Amino acid sequence: MNASESLPVATKSPFNQIHRASIAVLPFVNMSSDRENEYFSDGITEEIINALTKIKGLKVTSRSSSFFFKNKNVPISQIGQELNVTIILEGSVRLSGNKMRITAQLIDAADDFHFWSETFNRSVEDIFAIQDEVSLLIADKLREHVGHFDIEDHLVDLHEVPVETYKQYLKSRYHILKMTKPDLEKGMSILKEVIEEHPNFALAYLGMHLGYSLLGVIGLMPAVDAFTKGKPFLDKAIELDSDLPECQLQLSHMAIYQKWDIQQGYIHLNKSFAARPTVEYYQSMASALVIERKFDAAQNYIETAIQLDPFSAVNHHMKGFIFYVQEKYEKAIELFNKSLQLNPDFTASTLYKGQALLLAGQLSEGLNYFENLSSDEDQDVVKLGGTTLAYAALGKKAKAKEGIGKLEKKQQTDLMERVINFLILCQITLGKEELALRLIEQGISYRLPMLIFLNIDPFLKPLRGNPRFQVLMQQFSGKEIDFHLNKKNYKKPWLDLELIKKYKHELESIMSKEAPYLNPDLTLRHLAKIMDIHPNHLSRLLNEGFGKNFSEFVNTYRLEVFKAKIADPSLQHLTILGLAYESGFNSKTAFNGFFKKVMGQTPRAYQKKLRAK
Repeated sequence: MNASESLPVATKSPFNQIHRASIAVLPFVNMSSDRENEYFSDGITEEIINALTKIKGLKVTSRSSSFFFKNKNVPISQIGQELNVTIILEGSVRLSGNKMRITAQLIDAADDFHFWSETFNRSVEDIFAIQDEVSLLIADKLREHVGHFDIEDHLVDLHEVPVETYKQYLKSRYHILKMTKPDLEKGMSILKEVIEEHPNFALAYLGMHLGYSLLGVIGLMPAVDAFTKGKPFLDKAIELDSDLPECQLQLSHMAIYQKWDIQQGYIHLNKSFAARPTVEYYQSMASALVIERKFDAAQNYIETAIQLDPFSAVNHHMKGFIFYVQEKYEKAIELFNKSLQLNPDFTASTLYKGQALLLAGQLSEGLNYFENLSSDEDQDVVKLGGTTLAYAALGKKAKAKEGIGKLEKKQQTDLMERVINFLILCQITLGKEELALRLIEQGISYRLPMLIFLNIDPFLKPLRGNPRFQVLMQQFSGKEIDFHLNKKNYKKPWLDLELIKKYKHELESIMSKEAPYLNPDLTLRHLAKIMDIHPNHLSRLLNEGFGKNFSEFVNTYRLEVFKAKIADPSLQHLTILGLAYESGFNSKTAFNGFFKKVMGQTPRAYQKKLRAK
């Protein structure tokens, strides 16, 4: 696989503007009498989100941003604006013994118009089938409402574990994602039991790895210890099912940050995207592209990540970091502030905000910023390293030397990576290039992951012309990557002009002679069955041949029938709504909205004009 083949999408964000085919799945409400069953409704929500993300061309808001609105009384139109989506999915789940009832409804966010709803009564034993059924039906209704995209025959994978085990897995994830110490411990305790009973369940091992990662990120366990304890679980998950998108993402991180093999990282990212596009994929692509100084491409990827997850501190930090390495410090600081607003404990934004202040020439402000940080030097050295760097930038050599001495004492601790990074920045700021180069060589010998960013850090600009530095940096650079899609990556249209003409004529004939649109329950799949073609092909035919989505196409015929009926004197005893239902419309809201959109007036006003003639 060459470099251009290893990238699945163009470097331009597909979601630069509000995307018509965009949806946010709000947390399904737990309607069970037992409040503890909330883990199940949350799990159903997440599975539907994951299923919908498999549909190419459909923008699906990430779990974290959708769940931001959990238990919040916010108008649908506002949620749509804040998440930048056109469609909202709401639902509820009721568990009672071995029975479950799932309700779901799709809402046009701009108009607060409910254009589809359904209730499913099933046995819990059918959980995997019902998740697939619900996800496929939602996808169908979305396509009918917003326009063409292809839908696979199945969107939810069947997990080869008993339903009770799967429910335990959902319960563990529910607790782990709460990210408190008691919940993390409870969730991981459940997973240990799951693994003991079903040692080949890959998702359980990924859950344990996530639990340890969060313990390290939150500071409830030293990061190095958390990584050490979590890695065997990740290794086992990869051994069991390396094709899982989460496994491929982790393999990409290992390739880039441990092996310093960016090209191999792209290959794993491509596989992750093919399995299921995730926010983490776009974040990882942005990070890898920044390392290779592909800043415009990185910007496009992180913009897409923000579209999918606007309440993510990581996304806003990464966007700020792209500006930081391009020396656009004012914009970078603004985004680091946004990141810290979303997560005040996000260390990366804390660090780079201070460094951006120093590089922007705001030296006193930078020193004051670092000095006012609260910090436990046994857990983190951002305050010590930042103040030392600020003293070096201010030319206060004695203070800088004192700080460097304190940092050097921590070189052989778990904080080694950050310590060496600070020491490199301090020495180069003091003009001591030889000492900086020795520290870089030392860090490379330890294979410290953060060093891969040295070549793009503005603090290291004085070294970029140094031949020795250039040789050292070659260890991080792979082959030149071409970030443009090959022509063969573009799909050929399913229909050529002759076939479009043929199928248009056939469809128009069916609509004229058989009038299937008079059936208020007509769906795209039903119409495709009448034509004996695949639903994906019919959807594309409507899009490319008629320039309409399914709802617009069918309702156009219904509208003409309605106009004929309302003009018929023999039918004047019928109400407007009655005539609409006889014409095939299945809801008052859908009828009124479509009529006004096409005719530019309400049905009542149209009727008055007819009677005035």
